[in-house]
Amino acid sequence: MKGQAVLIVLLVVVVALGFGLSIISQSVTDVEIAGQSEESARVFNAAEAGIENALGNLTIGTYYIDVGEDEARIEVNYEVTGERFLEGVYSENDVAMVVLGDGVAHTLTIEWADGDCTGAVAESGGTPASLLITVINSDNEITRYGLNACALHGDNDMVDISDSGLDGYLRTYSLVVTDIDELVKIRPIYNQAKIRVTGAPSLPVQVYGIDSRAQSPTLESKAIQVSRTVPATPAIFDYVLFSGINIVQ
Repeated sequence: MKGQAVLIVLLVVVVALGFGLSIISQSVTDVEIAGQSEESARVFNAAEAGIENALGNLTIGTYYIDVGEDEARIEVNYEVTGERFLEGVYSENDVAMVVLGDGVAHTLTIEWADGDCTGAVAESGGTPASLLITVINSDNEITRYGLNACALHGDNDMVDISDSGLDGYLRTYSLVVTDIDELVKIRPIYNQAKIRVTGAPSLPVQVYGIDSRAQSPTLESKAIQVSRTVPATPAIFDYVLFSGINIVQ
C-alpha cells in the first residue's frame, strides 16, 4: 500500500511538472510571437515611410533613408522608376491623362476596348467603350475628338473607328499632337475600357513605379511596391455634347 501511495504521489508530481512546463513553454512562445509581430510591424512601417518619401518627390533614382534611432534603426532603400507609356483599365467616365509638355510633337497610338460589336447600342453597357478625347495646349486652347469602337455614328455623330489594335485591343487610333500641346485626356463612355497609349517619339514619363525595401538589424525585411500615375482632374470637367466636329458646351 505504501508503495502504491508513493507511486501515485510521483505520478501526480510528474503530471503537475509537465503541466507547469507546458504553461512556461507556451508563455515563452507567446512572448516570442509578440516580439516578432512587433518587429515585423516596425519594418513594414519603415517600408511605408520609403513610399511616402518617394511620393513626396517623384524623381527617378535610388534612395536610402534610416527610420528610427540607435539599435532600433531600420535601413530603407527605395527606387523610383518611370514608364513612358500609359496602360490601364478605366471605368466608364473615368479619365486617363497623358502628360505632354516636353516641347516635342508626338504621334500617339491609342488602343482600347475588347469584345466585339455584335448588337452594339449607344447606351451604358450596350457596347464596347467609345472615347471622348480632349487635347489642351499651352495657350489653353482645347481640341476635342469623339471616337466609336463600333458603328454608332448615326446615334452620337462621333467618328467610327474600324482599325484593329494589337495584343487583344479591339481598336487603334493615331492622334498627332503638336509641340505646344500639354495634356491629352481620354474618357471612356458607354462602358469601362482597357486603354493603352504609346508615343513616337517616346512620351515623357506617364507612370512612376516605387519599390521600397526595409530591413532591421535582426534581418527582418519587408518590401512594398506601388505605382502612381499623374493625377487627372475630375471627369465632371470633361462633359460636353458632341455634334460632328463642332462642340456645344
